[in-house]
Amino acid sequence: MENEEANEEFDSGSTEALAEEYEMKRRNRADDIIAAQAVICILIALLFIAGSIFRPELTGEVFAQLKSLAADSSEVISNPIDIILGYIDKL
Repeated sequence: MENEEANEEFDSGSTEALAEEYEMKRRNRADDIIAAQAVICILIALLFIAGSIFRPELTGEVFAQLKSLAADSSEVISNPIDIILGYIDKL
């Protein structure tokens, strides 16, 4: 009877094993997001390099548009830290 309980503890279908497997996957999630962002950045860089070789005028226009969007000072979402610091300065 005790052997069956011990085997159930280490059984891959047991609740404890499934919960541990879920926790392991959840812990590694941030690394997966960072890796996916790195891959996307590398692909975009390769597209810009290939574009500058084959279609330099089009790639230049796209880069100029990207540069203007990056330099735009208008904020879509206000930084909450700046809002809090603004309230603290008023006190």
